[in-house]
Amino acid sequence: MSAPTIEETVQQMTSHLSQFKEMSHRAKMRIEKLAELSLIIEDELKQKEYADRVSELFGIANSFEDKLESLIQDYEIERNRMQNEEMNA
Repeated sequence: MSAPTIEETVQQMTSHLSQFKEMSHRAKMRIEKLAELSLIIEDELKQKEYADRVSELFGIANSFEDKLESLIQDYEIERNRMQNEEMNA
């Protein structure tokens, strides 16, 4: 089995980027929901212990989103580099 061509690799990377971006969108939605729940639990229900736990999850979700965005940016740069390399070949 031969190695994939640059064109095939670029196509696969484009597909991966689409999947990563969908994951990012969903992660942002989760972060927004966690923020909303944190406010309700702490401010309205006065359940600080649970609000603290939700806040911890909020931090983890933010960290995940930041790392995912960094991956998307780097992966997109590499995909574009390979695409330009293919066009100039």
